[in-house]
Amino acid sequence: MHVLLIDDHALFRAGMSLLFQRMDPEVQVIEANSLEDALTQDIAEANPFDLILLDLTLQGMSGLDGLRPLQKKFANVPVVVVSGSAEHDAMSEARAKGVKGYLIKTTAADTMVQAFQAVLQGHSHFPADLEPDLANANMTTRQREVLVLLCQGNVNKEIASILGMSCFTVQSHLKTIFRILKVHTRTEAVLAARRLGLD
Repeated sequence: MHVLLIDDHALFRAGMSLLFQRMDPEVQVIEANSLEDALTQDIAEANPFDLILLDLTLQGMSGLDGLRPLQKKFANVPVVVVSGSAEHDAMSEARAKGVKGYLIKTTAADTMVQAFQAVLQGHSHFPADLEPDLANANMTTRQREVLVLLCQGNVNKEIASILGMSCFTVQSHLKTIFRILKVHTRTEAVLAARRLGLD
């Protein structure tokens, strides 16, 4: 297995490399101290990566700003953010942009290993408070209909026309849906719905 680790702190990179060695002695960790370094080095061909770990606060280009070119260069390789920031907005934005996991750097080593294994198996891993509590969601049938139409790419006016309601009512439903799904944008709502099988 090959892992690309992008972080500008050498000590942290060394610690993560040891953690992966503990997971599997055959793991090869390729280190980059910046996004520019990861994007400009021709390392993908020699080392087809299975996992990318990305810090958000890097010198030069920040982690989320460089996520799209990183995803383009290393297509279909899951990205996990490992950051010192526990801000909910940063986590939500990272998820909306397609990362498969978000870990705080103070997370216990065993938890990190479990998270990496889950992502490698095709799952995602985010802090529990980022997940919607569907057991207590009480999403109405109408709200689910609005959400399905949103996932199909319809704008508010189209949703209103299809469901025979006003645009104001659609907006009101969307506001409630965003709160239930713990998201802030339409894109995040669509991603959350697809992840939870609500679309």
